[in-house]
Formats: sequence, C-alpha cells, structure tokens
Amino acid sequence: MKRWKRVIISLLLIFVMIFSGIVLNTFVFNPEYVRADEIIGKGEVNADVTGLRIRTSTSTSDNSNIITVVNGGFGFDIYDKVYTSDTYYWYKIGFHYDGSYTYGYISGEFVHEIIVYEEEKDFEEYLDKQQFPESYKEGLRNLHARYPKWVFVADHVGKDWNEVVENENAIGRSLIHESSISSWKSIEEGCYDWDSDRWIVFDSGGWVQASSELVQYALDARNFLNETNIFMFERLSYNSNLHMESGIDNIIRNTFMNGSSHDLYYNGTYYTYASGLLKAGQESGVSPYHLASRIIQEQGSSGYGGSISGTISGYEGYYNYYNQGAFAANGQSAVVNGLIYAKRYDEETLRPWNSRMLSIIGGAKIIGKNYINRGQDTIYYEKFDMVSPYWHQYMTNILAARSESVTAAKAYSDEIKENTALVFTIPVYENMPESACPIPEGDGSPNNLLKNLEVEGYTLTPSFNKYTTEYTLVVENDVDTIHILAEALGDVNSIEGLGQKDLSVGDNVFDIDVNAGNGTTRTYTITVARKASEKEPISFTSDYTFNRDDHTVSGIELGSTIQDVVGAVHIEGPAVLKVYDKNDIEKTSGIIGTGDILKIVSDDGIFEQFTVILYGDVNGDGEIDLLDIVRLKRNMLGWIDLSDIYMKAADVNRKDGVDLIDIVAIKNHILGVKTIVQ
Repeated sequence: MKRWKRVIISLLLIFVMIFSGIVLNTFVFNPEYVRADEIIGKGEVNADVTGLRIRTSTSTSDNSNIITVVNGGFGFDIYDKVYTSDTYYWYKIGFHYDGSYTYGYISGEFVHEIIVYEEEKDFEEYLDKQQFPESYKEGLRNLHARYPKWVFVADHVGKDWNEVVENENAIGRSLIHESSISSWKSIEEGCYDWDSDRWIVFDSGGWVQASSELVQYALDARNFLNETNIFMFERLSYNSNLHMESGIDNIIRNTFMNGSSHDLYYNGTYYTYASGLLKAGQESGVSPYHLASRIIQEQGSSGYGGSISGTISGYEGYYNYYNQGAFAANGQSAVVNGLIYAKRYDEETLRPWNSRMLSIIGGAKIIGKNYINRGQDTIYYEKFDMVSPYWHQYMTNILAARSESVTAAKAYSDEIKENTALVFTIPVYENMPESACPIPEGDGSPNNLLKNLEVEGYTLTPSFNKYTTEYTLVVENDVDTIHILAEALGDVNSIEGLGQKDLSVGDNVFDIDVNAGNGTTRTYTITVARKASEKEPISFTSDYTFNRDDHTVSGIELGSTIQDVVGAVHIEGPAVLKVYDKNDIEKTSGIIGTGDILKIVSDDGIFEQFTVILYGDVNGDGEIDLLDIVRLKRNMLGWIDLSDIYMKAADVNRKDGVDLIDIVAIKNHILGVKTIVQ
C-alpha cells in the first residue's frame, strides 16, 4: 500500500513539474504574458527620421545593444519614460519584431507620443474664428492635443493659390539639388536639356529648377502640420523669455559649432558659439535659434563652407556665416562674391567682417532688417516672400524651410514645448486644392523624345522635329506595306509601334509610343494615306442619291436599318458595302443616321465612301425629335458649332441655308403636320 502511495506521489510530482514547465514556457514565450508593466501610451517615429536605433538599454557608447533600425512612421507601445543626463528622455517601448513582441529603448529626440484629440469646444470655436479651412484642422487638432498651449494663427495671405504657384515656379526662384529624384526637377523649357538628358544648373553646387509638383508640395502648409515641421511657421523675432543658451546648445550639438576652438571675440569679450549667437539675437532682434539653424543650413553641420574658412585666396581672414551676397555672377563663384560682400565697408552691418563674431552679429542684423522686421518673420516666409511679393527670398532651396524646421524644433526641450505658448503663423491661400499637395515620388529619366523618326524610303510631312508629334504621308495605291523606324534621344524604357505595317486604302493611323524611364509616355502619330486605284469607279445602282462631288448619300428613309441599306445598293462586280459610324467604327446592326458612312470596297482595293444625310436628323441618332430642334437652336445661338454634314441635314427645305423655316419644318414633322421628304 505504501509502495502505491509513493508511486502516486511520484506521478503527481512529475505531473506538477511538467505542468509547471508548460506554464513557465507559456509565460516566457507568449507575448501576452511578458507584459509585466502597463502600457502608458502609444508612440511613433517622426516622419523625417531614417535609421533610428532601438536598443536594449539607453547606452549609446557602443552598438552591441542595438536591436533593430527603424524609419519615420514606425509605431510602438510606451511603457515608461527614462530620464538620463541628456536633454531628451528615453522611452521604454514594446514592439513587434521578427515575429515576437520585444522590449527596447528609443530616444525621445526623434519620436513623439500619439495623443488622441478629444473634441474641445473652445479650440474648435477658435479654429473657426481664425477661418482655418477644414483641411487644416486635423493636423492642428493633433498638435493641440500634444501641446495645448501652442497658438496657431491663420494668415489669410489674400493671394490666389494658382498665382502663387506660378510665381514660385519662375526659373531660378525655386531650386533643388540635381542629385534629387527626377520628379523633383523641372523639365519645363529652359530647365532641362533634352539632347544631353541633363538638367540645367542655375546655381553653383548643382542646383537646378524644382518641378511644379515639388513647389506645390513645399508651398502647401498642410503638409507640415506636425510637431517637427510646424517650426517653419514659428515667429522668428527675439524673445528673452524663450531664447536661452541651452536651446542654442541643443541646435548646435553634433555640428562644428559645438565646443569649437574658433576664436569668437567681440567688443572685449570672448564667446562660445552658443553665447555668441544669443548676443547676435539680442542685437539684431532675431531668434538666435533661427540664426543657429540658418548657419547650419548655409555652412553644413561640419562647417565645410568656404565662406567661413578664412583661407580663400585674396580674402584671407574674412567670413560670411549666412552667405549673404553669395551667388555666382560676373565669372566669380558664390563663395568669392559672398566674401567680396563681407569685405565691403558698412558701419550699420559691422562690415568688413574680418572676424567671426562680426559676421555672426552683422549678418544677423541684415536678416533682422531685411526679413524678420519687414514681415518675413517665419522660416516659411523667408523662403516664400508674400510681402514684395515673390522676388525677395532668403534662399532658393525649395525644401529649405522643411529642413530648417527640423533643426529649429531641436531648440526647445520637451518641458518648454509643453509649457510655453509658442506662436505659429500659418499661411492660407485662396482657391487651394481640397487636400494637401503630395510630394512627388517618381524617378528615372523624363526623356521621352525621339532623335529621329522615319518611314523607310519616304519623306514625312512636316520634316521631323523631336517636339513635333503629328506627321502625314501619302503613298500610291500599289503600296500595301511600310516600315517605321525610330531612335530615342535619351535612355528610354521602350519604343512601341515600330516595324512593318500593312496599309488599307485610305487613311492609316500609326502611333509610336516612347516610354521614358520615369513612366511617362510621349506619342508620335503618323497618318499614311494610301491612294485609291485609278481604275474606273465601282458601278452600283440604288434608289438612293449618291453624290460623287461631295461624297454624300441621301434619300434613305427614316428608320432604315443597316440590313435595309446594304440590301438596297446593288454593286456590279466583286465588291461589298459596309457601314461605319462617324468615328469610323463598323456598324453591323441598328438604324442609319446622319453622319454614318457607307463604304464600297472591291477586292482589288478600289473603294468609295459616302456620308449619310437624313434631313431633319441634326444629332445623328437616326430620328427626328425635339433633340434635333434643341441642337439646331444651340447652333444658331452660337453655343455650339455644327459640322458641315449636320448643317446639310438641318437644311430641310434645301434652300442653301438654315433658318427658322427649317426649325418649323422639323417641328411640323414631329407633330405629324407634314412629313419631311428624304
């Protein structure tokens, strides 16, 4: 008995161990059981971020703790905020990775919490009072949910959207680097060299004209109503309550200005870049955060710009931090012209700029006087001048405002963003598209032109020109085939429609489609007219009236079918009668109407065609009704233009002209008073 008890106890222990193992394994490997902490929110990587690392800890000293790399739009669960010595805290997050739910840490500098907007009556009334269009409101609501103290001001510019787009598309006014994808670059006249398949450079360094689609994207404020790009609309005047050295440090971190050994000396005092930019902001009335981001934009994060090297031959010891006056002209590079500007004397702007601080402060004074204090007081308006308008812009880079807003957003700590009433002036134009203009995405060569096009052995009319797409050719009746040849001007995906083509008597239309690398297609068309035989015309008899002078046929009774007409024409010899509609598509059933075409074709290629006239049938449906009267009246009022065959059908009394008498005749026919004789 005791032995059985020991066996039973042993079995129970084994069962418990197995069950515990199952439970343990379930707890370890089932994602639903590993979430020991409560989810406190949702987060997302900022849209403009690429290559952001998720780590097993907050340490960035080496890369051994990297779990994976993610891009903008990546979503995750938030479990905790971890504060380190850095300005930005870290998030402890959970996310799905490689088939499992995984924990990790991600820097708060490059992500944002997703806060669901709950309708606020006061905020909705404020948006309406500002007259923000509906298409702006979703972005503003999301921002308000995250930063309820922020103030959004609708600037109703008073300009038509299409007018603004047209002016910002002026050649040389809106540029993008030539290394960009092709849909970002303009192929309008004067912007692209079709022969060389290259874009024309308008500024040194490879800057070419931006495409209209990219200009529209950059102009459309609705594309930038997120917590990073919103800073292109921030007011840029100096504010002592907001602008601090710590904020400048945040901007210049990881740039040449952080801990730089450059000598920054001004009026008996040495400065760091952070303290020097704060001084420049105080003296110019311009946000030092904007000045810092402006220098990064002009000189690069590494400070590679020749304008601040101090070593350019002939201009040693001169500096131009904001690249004022720096544009290629008179055979000089942009850098040299900028240093010529820096070397000139001007007491108000502290020139000559023979020290770094003189350039930083003096250049800031120019920005303040010429831009911020004249109404161009946001990064957006520095690029898109609505004051002059259009011509007075600080930068030509069409995406400068977008890139600078990313830098400007780094100036403020999360605490300042959450507790400060930052003011953003957001432009609204008249007659804007219903939704935000998307950023173009297509790439590849846009060149869909032909270098030459020919029909072998013949000459096209007009002579070939790569921009001309319509050509004609007339050949004799004994020519029943042709061979089309073409060569592309640039690198294309394909050319369709080449090779040997059979010819029928009459017009033969051939389309040659040139498919460019970017997916666009240009169609060249060759219309080849093959002459009829010079033999005697086909003989036929009929009760209908066939007019070989104007190639019309009349006398067909209303309601006649295709079969009726074919049976009423008796052809002598091997030939057939076919009926086609006004678009030259064969009809095999239905009734005959004005504009239909009777074609008589013999076996040896001889053919004649006649266009049908049914008097009173003005719209070509084979009937006489009120629609014909309406169509005729619209023609008499000048609202439409009837073609010749329909005007002949409207001349019911055959008096060489359409007038009210014809309208009365059609009306009487409809009423049954007097039938129109065909």
